[in-house]
Amino acid sequence: MSFDFKYLIPKKGAVILFSILIGFASLIAFLISGSPVYVDQPVFGEFHDSFIFHDENNNEINSEDLSDKIVLYNFLSTDCPTDFNKCPFRLEWFKIKIYNELVSNKGFEDVVVVSSFIDKYPDINHRMKQFRVHNNLDPEKWKFVTTDYHPFFDMNFKQGNPWLKKDTLFGFHREAYLMTLLVDKKQQVRGKYFTYNFGEVRRITKEISLILKEENND
Repeated sequence: MSFDFKYLIPKKGAVILFSILIGFASLIAFLISGSPVYVDQPVFGEFHDSFIFHDENNNEINSEDLSDKIVLYNFLSTDCPTDFNKCPFRLEWFKIKIYNELVSNKGFEDVVVVSSFIDKYPDINHRMKQFRVHNNLDPEKWKFVTTDYHPFFDMNFKQGNPWLKKDTLFGFHREAYLMTLLVDKKQQVRGKYFTYNFGEVRRITKEISLILKEENND
């Protein structure tokens, strides 16, 4: 009796599938065994001078007091979110992705948000206090401030200074109102984001993590 050996030869499809699985397993093994490489975030500008803010209790805050922090600087209105025409960014998105999922969590103790209110109400401090209570926000993690001077935009960005440009999309006095700046502990601007866009808000969390890894590798 003869034996047909062709049944012992794998079919072409099985060979291809087996090769793919071997290749994928090899790639995973390489990634696990290799050391991760982190690319430094770009530097868009740098703070050369300190500047002063005032919080809702009229306490003075010097930017130098935050030099041990990674800071997200942006602009806000006490009319958010009820009046969308006066909101420089989508408050609920920012709260979920930045405050709830990032700033308030372990490992991000050195990250703080500083929102400068664009309102010109005579009772702005009272309104900021109400806004904080209503949104249940920790003043150590998310600082509310007012100032007439915004030096953190007085630098040469490659795309131009957004403090000098009028916003043509939503009608704000300056394009800068729609932006959030990410500033590291060396007072360097490492990220800038159009925070009316949800994708840009999500990008902030990733790039803060990269900066923290960069610090740990120094």
